[in-house]
Amino acid sequence: MQPNRGDQLVVAGMRPGSLNATTSVFQRIHRGTSFIVFIDGLIVMYLFWAITSLISPDIAGVSLGLVSIVCFLTWRAYRSRVSWAYWPASMMILIAGLFFGLNALDSLGLVLSGSVGALLFLFLTGWAALGSFRRFMYHFNPVYKSGYYSESHETQEFELEQGEMLAACPRCMAVLAIRPSMLSASDRCPHCQAPLIDPQLAAKYGLSEEQ
Repeated sequence: MQPNRGDQLVVAGMRPGSLNATTSVFQRIHRGTSFIVFIDGLIVMYLFWAITSLISPDIAGVSLGLVSIVCFLTWRAYRSRVSWAYWPASMMILIAGLFFGLNALDSLGLVLSGSVGALLFLFLTGWAALGSFRRFMYHFNPVYKSGYYSESHETQEFELEQGEMLAACPRCMAVLAIRPSMLSASDRCPHCQAPLIDPQLAAKYGLSEEQ
C-alpha cells in the first residue's frame, strides 16, 4: 500500500467505477454526514426537552425553542461548510451516539433478563450508535478535515492507480486503495491502526511481516 495514499478516505460500498475525476469523494461523505447531523439534531432537541421537562414545562418549552434554533443553524452552517460549525456538528453526532449507546445497553439488559422482544431494539440502537461514532470519528480524519475547510468546492478526488484495488478495513470498514502484491502482515489501517490482514490468516498462509 502506498504510504502517500493511505490516508485517503473512501465511502464504504462505493462502486469502483464511480470513483473518477468528476466525482468528489469528500462531497459524497459530507452530504451523508450533513443528513446525519440533521437527524441527530432532532435527537438533541428531544433530549434537552426531556431533561428540562423534569424541571418545569415552561422551561422545557423555552429550552426546546432555543435548542431548535441552535441545531438548525449548526446543521445549515455545516452543510455549507462554515468553519465554526465543524466541531459543534460533530458533537451533535457524538451526543446522539451516546444516546443510542445507552439505549442499546438498556436493551441488552432486557435481553439478558429474558426479554426476547428487546433483541430488535438492541440491534437497531446498537447499529445506530456504531454508525454515529464512526461519523464522529470522520472529523479527526485529516483528509475529511482538509476538504471541509478548503475554500474551493473542488476538493480532493480519488482515482485508482495501475495495480490498485479497493479493500475495506476489517475493523472500521474504511475503504482503502491497496496494491495486493505489496500488502504484508505488518500493514495497518491508517484510520484505526488495525492489521489489514488477520494475524491468524497471515500465519495460516505463511505471510511474512515484510514481503
